[in-house]
Amino acid sequence: MLNVEQAIAEVAGVYQSITGRAIKPGRYELPPEVDPASHAESNYRQFKVLLEQKARASAEPRGKSEPAFAPPVDVVELEREVRVMVDVPGVTREQLVVSMTGDALTIRGERGALRSAAGMMRLEERRKGPILRTIALPPRARRDGIEATLRDGVLTVVIPTDGHGNDVTEVPIDVK
Repeated sequence: MLNVEQAIAEVAGVYQSITGRAIKPGRYELPPEVDPASHAESNYRQFKVLLEQKARASAEPRGKSEPAFAPPVDVVELEREVRVMVDVPGVTREQLVVSMTGDALTIRGERGALRSAAGMMRLEERRKGPILRTIALPPRARRDGIEATLRDGVLTVVIPTDGHGNDVTEVPIDVK
């Protein structure tokens, strides 16, 4: 169970270290159908995943490689599953690595530059290079029965939510 006071203090500390200002109290109304404790716990888990991701990224050796970018994602939580849709146009199945560690889904990949043999590049707006996206999942996300499909540049990962996410070992997910 989440210790709310500890979570608030940790978030406030990180906010102050980044901005140099204390968090100002505010008010946020949840819809009546949303459980406040589950909502706070989910957001806190997502916050912790982002901090861990940032810590891992800063610990990696710096080279001439480009920083990873996070492609757009939609996450839909249904009664018995969570669906994650990630835009990855120009990325093949072989270039994608999808895994689940604890209650986090991680998507890694590489989108290379599409260079023509002849001609000079005049405008280049589409992102290329390494892709990294981590999505926090509910604690009841099951580690088996996960399906990942890539169609028309959209990776769809379906995670059943009738299990327990206590295991922290990394589980690779085959993309079909």
